Amino acid sequence: MTSFVIKIIAICSMFCDHLSDSLIGHFTFLNVIGRIAFPLFAFQIVIGYKKTSNVKKYLTRLLIFAIISQIPFQVFITNYTGERFNLNIFFTLACGLISLIILNKNFTKNKVLNTAIQIMLISIICILSWLLNFDYKVTGILTIILIYYTYPCDWNEDKKTIEYRKTPLLFLGAICLSLIEYGDILMQGQLTVFIQIFIASLLPIFIMLAYNGEKGKSLKYFFYAFYPVHLIILDLISLQLND
Repeated sequence: MTSFVIKIIAICSMFCDHLSDSLIGHFTFLNVIGRIAFPLFAFQIVIGYKKTSNVKKYLTRLLIFAIISQIPFQVFITNYTGERFNLNIFFTLACGLISLIILNKNFTKNKVLNTAIQIMLISIICILSWLLNFDYKVTGILTIILIYYTYPCDWNEDKKTIEYRKTPLLFLGAICLSLIEYGDILMQGQLTVFIQIFIASLLPIFIMLAYNGEKGKSLKYFFYAFYPVHLIILDLISLQLND
């Protein structure tokens, strides 16, 4: 499965989620399908970081589309989820990428001190994601870090070698993060909804493991632009239906 195919699955899943929020209602089966999206976007950040020839341009691109998408995103969530203020998913992905950069940067020759600095900086990023109400907040950033450390293959080094020993850690970490992210649904007594969402949040792992290391078709800016454009379109459709 190429990166292109995985991106298509991710945006289709995301579209289902937002379609439900804007035109049907929250906690429908389409929202369950929507839980597949973010882990796949997080996976693309990891793959992008490993393969990009210019990480600064990659980060800049994410931040530019974060700014472009913020107004459509804020209008959407205000109208359909009741949230007063959130920062959109591009901010979460960008901060996840920054976290990967930090984890691979040597701030000092002292390994213990270097690790302490890395942990401190990433902790600051996580705190900011919570204070500024990022989409997926801390769990979003931790998902990117989890995939980076536990995904069983580095396609940049050897396309023929797959180390599956870390895969159980990927599943375990995903289970823990899913419990944290969706635990409030369980606390509200919605056991059936929680089970459906919990299962859907683990399905992306199987899609990741089907990745063949190939890029596939290149529609880079389409995937970036799809996010704000589809929010605007859904909002306009909803307004027309409610008139």
